[in-house]
Amino acid sequence: MMLPEGDASEQADGEERSSLLQPTGGVGMHKTSFAIIMSLILMITIQGSALATPSSAEGKGKQVMLANNGNAKYGIFVRSDATEMDKHAAQELTTYLTQVTGAAFQIFEGTTPPGGPMIVVGRSALTESLVPELTGQSLGEDGFVIAAAQRYLMIAGSHPRGTMYGVNYFLDTYVGVKWYSPSYTFVPTFPKLKVCIHYDVQVPRFQYREMYVNDGSNEQYRAYNLLNGKYRDRHTHVPQSEPELNSWSTYWPYDVHNFKKIVPQTSYHYGNQLLAMDENVRSTAAANLISRVTQHVYEGKDASYGFSQEDTTWNPDPDSLAFAALHGGTLAAPIMDMVGDVATRVKAAIPNARIGTLAYMFTEKAPTNMTLPDNVVVTFAPIDKDHGRALNDPKNGLSKQNVEQWAQITDHILVWDYLIDFLGGGYVMPYPSVYAMGETIQFLADIPSVKGYFGQHMAGLTAPISIGLADLRAWVGAKLLWNPDQDYHELIDEFVNGYYGEAAPYMSQYIDLLHQAFAQSDDKLTITTPITSSFLSFDLMRQADDLFAQAVAATTNPVHLQHVQRTRTEVDYTILMQYVDYLIEAQRRSIVWDPDYDNRYARFKTYTTDVINYKSKGTMASLYQLIDVRRTLPTAPGFVSTLPYSDWLDFQDHRFRLYEPAGTTLVNDVKASDNAAARVKGSTNQWAIQLHDTELPREGRWNLFASVRIDPGTGSSGVAAMNYGFISAAGGGRASIDYGLLADGEYHFMALPWTYEYNPNESNRYYWFAPPNSTAIQNLYIDRIIAVRQ
Repeated sequence: MMLPEGDASEQADGEERSSLLQPTGGVGMHKTSFAIIMSLILMITIQGSALATPSSAEGKGKQVMLANNGNAKYGIFVRSDATEMDKHAAQELTTYLTQVTGAAFQIFEGTTPPGGPMIVVGRSALTESLVPELTGQSLGEDGFVIAAAQRYLMIAGSHPRGTMYGVNYFLDTYVGVKWYSPSYTFVPTFPKLKVCIHYDVQVPRFQYREMYVNDGSNEQYRAYNLLNGKYRDRHTHVPQSEPELNSWSTYWPYDVHNFKKIVPQTSYHYGNQLLAMDENVRSTAAANLISRVTQHVYEGKDASYGFSQEDTTWNPDPDSLAFAALHGGTLAAPIMDMVGDVATRVKAAIPNARIGTLAYMFTEKAPTNMTLPDNVVVTFAPIDKDHGRALNDPKNGLSKQNVEQWAQITDHILVWDYLIDFLGGGYVMPYPSVYAMGETIQFLADIPSVKGYFGQHMAGLTAPISIGLADLRAWVGAKLLWNPDQDYHELIDEFVNGYYGEAAPYMSQYIDLLHQAFAQSDDKLTITTPITSSFLSFDLMRQADDLFAQAVAATTNPVHLQHVQRTRTEVDYTILMQYVDYLIEAQRRSIVWDPDYDNRYARFKTYTTDVINYKSKGTMASLYQLIDVRRTLPTAPGFVSTLPYSDWLDFQDHRFRLYEPAGTTLVNDVKASDNAAARVKGSTNQWAIQLHDTELPREGRWNLFASVRIDPGTGSSGVAAMNYGFISAAGGGRASIDYGLLADGEYHFMALPWTYEYNPNESNRYYWFAPPNSTAIQNLYIDRIIAVRQ
């Protein structure tokens, strides 16, 4: 078998795979020197049960010699009438054991095993007689048993998927093969391989386990790491699985955001959603869902479908509002009453049909005095929580309360967790969500109603090999979704040691430094967190940059070096985008610092050239264009030159959000304070340039002044040269500036007529600027916005 590109096979310090030390749970090493850790990895048989402390940890269990000095001591047996999945699992076991030991392991097929010691793969009359769990329901679809009895070592689940996971678990936990990423596998070398087998029963805590990550369509990688979520583009199609892997979980009904797809008649639409309490809506939805589920079954798919809100707000009709008032004042009440009613009607026609829906945005808060039918699966998606802190962190108190309330309403919840930035700094920015992800999964594991977890990284594929910490998040998340009782810090250590090799000590320091910097800040990780967030400080980036330099110097393995450099891209990106801010701070603090701009940019491009998007609807090509805009150190405007630095702030153009479809971009402009500005071509009716409150200070009241200019067009005094405004849930405003005031084509400061003060209860406030929807100007430029403390 060909292993994925970039696989590594490394020689152990000792030749025998020992079974003297066997930690429960199958993972983990405490932080220590890299040399000691690697020696322990290669000496220890990592093994254990997610359900109980293994007897082998006390020296019990059966010692099984699988290979000795190049000689295989066991054959591998699979029934000749076994499923393709069972046979594929047996072949995987044969391939990897041969690679690990150098011994020629052989597969035998038939009705019964031949003579001699055998590893028996899959459920059969023989394994059923020796493993009683195989005939019951306790293992579910994914669970399995690894056991030794008579002359057999048995790996089997009640279902083929369980057997496949059992083989992959055995290779990982007992043998030491580690599938760290779709493009990198660690394969140890043990000419003498001896394992200690006890009666190891494994059942995953979560019924549905998916990490939506780079190269997520690599089914084999996901199967190796015991993930069963069916990677899909949820808005288009489900890709066809390979026959030997075509057994992904059907727990989560397919399709989201589809109210209007199920009920297309516009007369039933209201306020962006549906007339939830209308009988015609419900009967129409039930009839159409019955038709779609029937078609699914005809096509060989599971009997389920999604019936979920559109991905926008809702201005509900009076009947829905009245029903919400009776059930806790949440708009989830009329929506869930409709979904539950429709699901009951569908079940009457198709008894095993299941309907999926969302608890998301305006439906995140659970209703009171309601329950849902058992054929409804609720996807709880707390998009507005702080993704850098656990779901049960006090700063996420509302989302924690919501999921606990949903658990009182239904026994079928899948949590959609957000692990990356889509719209702010993007996929490439440092995003310290690993610790929060681990704690969140462990918290959810204590809520029986939560049956599944979907960890969302980027919205689409970025490159064949991940950048940043994406592979780390995916691997650690996969381990915890199988057994959340594991120490996620130890899992991180294990990954770092295997993935970065000699650079591991420096990478561990970086990961911890990044997470601690965020934890000590008042920032919030969202899907729109900017690259200029305060936790990404000058001091943090200098420390991180030094750690990566040491990591590179320590690394001799080219594969590990590539992993270091591709992770380093997130630090390079931050410095490239903020180098002027950092230079200003260094100057104020009398620190000598060189951003090494040209070499850093060349390195960044080398390791991101295969990346498609750096954020949602933002291509890497457009990011390179932003970085290509070189800046100079700006001077202070005259009206703040006598103020202390603490009383005024300079928000340069790289802190703006640009609406790229409107042709908005950053450009060099010799008239601008730092030789650069945000430019949008007229005309457009889009709010093309925005300064969000994620950039603005958290304390105090501030007056804002924007430095703007235009390239004149056909306008004249009395017409608008620019529109601008302030968006806030509590209200906002809109204004324009006269063409005559800007007709000279020079920069002018204009006072914005709204005082800014941070409001933690509002999640989306911003100032916006746009040219008029006319030919009055050719281009609008915003150089900077100065905030002055009142």
